Amino acid sequence: MIPFVLIVASFVAMWMAFRPTALKKRVGKSSASQSRPRRWQRIVLVMVLLTSIAGGIEFGRSIAMGFFMPPQYTNDGTSIDTNAASLLLEGRNPYTDSSILSLVRRFPIQPYWTTPLRQGQLADALTYPSTWELRTILDTDLKAGTAPEFESKVSYPSLSFLTLLPFVWLNIYNVLPFYLLCYLLLVIIGLKVVRPEIRPWLLLLSLANVSMWTSVVGGNVDLLYILFIVLAWLAQDSRRWSAIFLGLAIASKQPAWLFVPFYAIMILRQYNFKEVLYRLSIAGIIALALNLPFILWSPQAWFAGVLAPIADPMFPLGVGLIAVSFTPLLPILPGTVYLALEAIAMLFCLGWYWRICKQHPESAMLLAVLPLFFAWRSLPSYFYCAAFPIIILQAAYTLPNRGGRPRKALRPAWRLQFAPPETNELPVGITSHAATRFFHALAKSIVPSTRVLNNKASIQSQPHHSPAATYLPALPWIPPPKSIA
Repeated sequence: MIPFVLIVASFVAMWMAFRPTALKKRVGKSSASQSRPRRWQRIVLVMVLLTSIAGGIEFGRSIAMGFFMPPQYTNDGTSIDTNAASLLLEGRNPYTDSSILSLVRRFPIQPYWTTPLRQGQLADALTYPSTWELRTILDTDLKAGTAPEFESKVSYPSLSFLTLLPFVWLNIYNVLPFYLLCYLLLVIIGLKVVRPEIRPWLLLLSLANVSMWTSVVGGNVDLLYILFIVLAWLAQDSRRWSAIFLGLAIASKQPAWLFVPFYAIMILRQYNFKEVLYRLSIAGIIALALNLPFILWSPQAWFAGVLAPIADPMFPLGVGLIAVSFTPLLPILPGTVYLALEAIAMLFCLGWYWRICKQHPESAMLLAVLPLFFAWRSLPSYFYCAAFPIIILQAAYTLPNRGGRPRKALRPAWRLQFAPPETNELPVGITSHAATRFFHALAKSIVPSTRVLNNKASIQSQPHHSPAATYLPALPWIPPPKSIA
């Protein structure tokens, strides 16, 4: 029950980031009158500092395990993907030739690192088998040469193991550095897109993000797809790049598919239905291009592998609603009940996102995975990668609230901020002083003898003007030069 309570508490904390405006105003009035941090704020800060110590330990552990120790595959997804890359280099189809017994003989895999299935010797079981049971069954299967009780299929789309080909080609079977690189890239991107004054806090939170450090140490593919998802949201004003990143995420792992309807809603609310079709077509082509060779190689094996997480008879497990079923409070319900609850939750989240996506596009990082809380299997890794991307995206979209200006930009302030707007509205500003200095230099090179216009009305009255001169008045908190000469 403790993981269940912690996950629910984290959901509540993330919801507070995009709670209703009326509630924010009430909280804002009470916080504006205080001169010193409140007790709960101090407690939160102390907890962040303590978890950053734990995160630093996990970071050091990932370095040690990734570069100075033999590979330890604490989840079968990573071991099967690594073996899939090896099979592909041998000219064999990973979706047909993957075998858990070959993995156990090749790598030091513990029985509790595997995914047991409710078939074979476990056909009549409903509760998750113990470590001793798994060890006994695995030893029996090794002697028999077949293991129906354990998942052997490559259960992810092809990009999950195509990214590991360079490691296997170099005869490096410890792929943990790749997932460490994915997380470090996510942190670097976050540091690039937020304002300078937020960067120290973002760095501290990235270190305190113990859940994602756990994913790094475990080599979870979630780090790969969430990196592409964040890039797709950040680059939403770039039709091509945003769709490409979305396609790469779709080709990485199935949870990324849950983000597709939220992405479509975001684009539909900002542009039009034609733009949605165009972008989803690009994303679909990218994902299909990476998987089509394996589909043509063996269609049945590919579909059986990719659909294995929902089609194979796996045991109920997780930190969501199913966790309550392992207590006297609630029995284990039929799988169709959890599926229905998951579908209802998805419809609710889509409707909620339709209402708030213009003001809070980053809320998709939570709403897309929230339905998995009600699933038959709600593994902790499904939710580990929600909070930190929300922080990055919210910091990238949020602008200083100066002079009564809107707190949210209609488009990411880090990209295309200086391009002529597609509507008649002017951007409300940019997010960093460094970008402002760059912009002033750009304006100087474009209009060396033009005075900066001081208000929006005077800008619109000019028949010909430079985009550089247009956006300078939108930065009231940064005094522009009196003239550009």
